[in-house]
Amino acid sequence: MLSVSDIETFGATPTGLTAPDSITTGDGSVFVEYGNGAVTTGGSGSSTIIQYDKAGNVQFTYEIAGSVDGLKFNPYTGKVWALQNQDGNSTLSLIDPKTHTVTGPIAYANTSATRGFDDVVFEGNKVFLSYTNPSTDANPNNAPTVVELIGGENAIGRGELITQPILTTASTGLNTVTGKIETVPQIDPDSLKMAPNGDLIFSSGDGGVIVDIHDPGAKDQSVSFTPIKGVTVGSAGLDDVIKTNATSGTFYVADAKGDRFQSFHVSGLNPNDFYGSLGNAFGQIDPKTGVFTPLVSSANDPAFASAHGVLFVADTKKPVANGGAQGNQATLLSHYMAASFATTAGGLGGNVIADSHAQMAVLAKPSHHA
Repeated sequence: MLSVSDIETFGATPTGLTAPDSITTGDGSVFVEYGNGAVTTGGSGSSTIIQYDKAGNVQFTYEIAGSVDGLKFNPYTGKVWALQNQDGNSTLSLIDPKTHTVTGPIAYANTSATRGFDDVVFEGNKVFLSYTNPSTDANPNNAPTVVELIGGENAIGRGELITQPILTTASTGLNTVTGKIETVPQIDPDSLKMAPNGDLIFSSGDGGVIVDIHDPGAKDQSVSFTPIKGVTVGSAGLDDVIKTNATSGTFYVADAKGDRFQSFHVSGLNPNDFYGSLGNAFGQIDPKTGVFTPLVSSANDPAFASAHGVLFVADTKKPVANGGAQGNQATLLSHYMAASFATTAGGLGGNVIADSHAQMAVLAKPSHHA
């Protein structure tokens, strides 16, 4: 049975910055993107990327033009990918956390004023990206929604980035609720994450559909999808979705409208289920039924307003009384960050799940809600 405890707030958004969203971790640092209301097709505004240490102290600040919706640490290169302008005129910038330099913007070959790249996943040298707004494509009935970067990481520095589709709006897959092979609904390509087994977990945000891509890009690639029950298609508000690698642990979720980051411990997790941000709540999604069960919302965290990026840290030992499952959650997350990314280029290591859009930003001493 699911049990939620120790709902805590980590730090506050720095003065003048708004709309925290994308979060990623690597090499002992935490990188947080603040959208600041920048235009999602570029041309106006900029995003702020804060590099924190494990205790939540600011190490460095980066300003990147446009809206950075996808932010991801690449453990194979040690660089942070900042995907700019997800709804059109997309470019890519690379942050080097050691030298504090930004390379870019790097152009894509298939530039569009109405489509863009939203999120990214790394698997060895392979690079996969979600591609937005298929309805504006010249061929909306067979528009790419998830693509692979030709040449992978090796394409960087060799001119414009060229991609090839691995999923389109014409793709079919197994509907896990009906048990039938159907066209995969993809009206709003958004978040892209990697499951513990290597599958890609892809969110159709406004559609409220979770897509699972097995063996992505391979000849034997297969697809399944889970439509979330009861959502309003067109305004579902689905964002980051992950699977866990344990039955208990701590989630870290960006509350974009609340300008803060929340953590909470959950026991009774089912690693076969999805866990994701849906509108103003974060919860569990049963792939067999599509039923969404809220774990954190305004019902148990009154100020919780808009769930976005997600990070999961598995428990290493049984919960203890008077102090919750972790004791000091910031310390636990620091340990996991160090363990999960202190690997060679050959492997990710890992107890941290959510290769992306939302790893914990400010890891200062938490304050408990009354």
